[in-house]
Amino acid sequence: MGEISYSNKFATIWVRRLSKLLVISTLLLIFAGALVKSHEVGLSVPDWPTSYGHQMFAFPLSDMIGGIFYEHGHRMIATVVGLMTLILAFTIYYTDHRIWLKKTAFFALGLVIIQGLFGGLTVLLFLPTPVSVIHALLAQTFLMVTILISYGLSKERANRMLNESTDYKILRFPTYIVTGLIFIQLIIGALMRHTESGLAIPDFPLSGGYIIPTFNQEMLNTIQSMQFESGLPFVTLSQIIIHYFHRIGALAVAISIGWLTWKIIQSKISNERIYRLAGFLITLLIIQITLGAFTIWSVKEPFITSIHVVNGAVILGVSTLLILRVSPAKVSW
Repeated sequence: MGEISYSNKFATIWVRRLSKLLVISTLLLIFAGALVKSHEVGLSVPDWPTSYGHQMFAFPLSDMIGGIFYEHGHRMIATVVGLMTLILAFTIYYTDHRIWLKKTAFFALGLVIIQGLFGGLTVLLFLPTPVSVIHALLAQTFLMVTILISYGLSKERANRMLNESTDYKILRFPTYIVTGLIFIQLIIGALMRHTESGLAIPDFPLSGGYIIPTFNQEMLNTIQSMQFESGLPFVTLSQIIIHYFHRIGALAVAISIGWLTWKIIQSKISNERIYRLAGFLITLLIIQITLGAFTIWSVKEPFITSIHVVNGAVILGVSTLLILRVSPAKVSW
């Protein structure tokens, strides 16, 4: 029996395309969620699972205006993602012989259900910070799982099963470190967004006018003056610290990606896919740092801020794919 066993060629192509579409749809969902938070309209639809008493797709399109457009639109995309995950999980269960892939598909289904419940709780409990942060991180975790499923179904992995002879062991540890740091950075970013710390340090590249912040009363007074002059609310020292840790995290991620790129070049491997992915990761990093700067300079303009969020998710996705490409193909993960 081959690595992939489907009833016919059409089913193979169909399920591969569905898995890729699910990855793209998940990124769209993350972007939609970021727009909800960036516009601060998370409670524009105050009930759940209905929307002003209407079932999900029965809500009048003519009423989707203002914040309702973003919040209800986010719910509609989430519902579609959930249905796609359900279809994909059962299709894999009935058409693929690999136990690990079946378990992963149903793990994804469980994740998306839990994610939906946490989304409902954020509304019913009036946007509590812990629930909102968990909701954001579950989305990133779900993205990683969908990429794992899509890669497991891909032609690339099937070809590696038959032809690969190169050992990428030297690159595995660096890719794990990079991906781990990216995920930690996303945790800090979610905490920063949901504690309203995004402008706690209102200047960049300086931090409250300091090259190296002191986090003392003098720095706090300086920042409060800057907030007042810009018409922004006053902040606490804890908000400033959360924001600064996000900047330190960005530096750590940048250094780790540089280290990984150096390790890839040093390894002199012949796999062009890995080189291209590393180059793409560096490009995304530059874009992300630029977006972070403009998020501050534009005083958190919603579209820029939301692109910053989804680009962070793309970086996590690319690093996840890089892990899969340097991991041994001939194992049932």
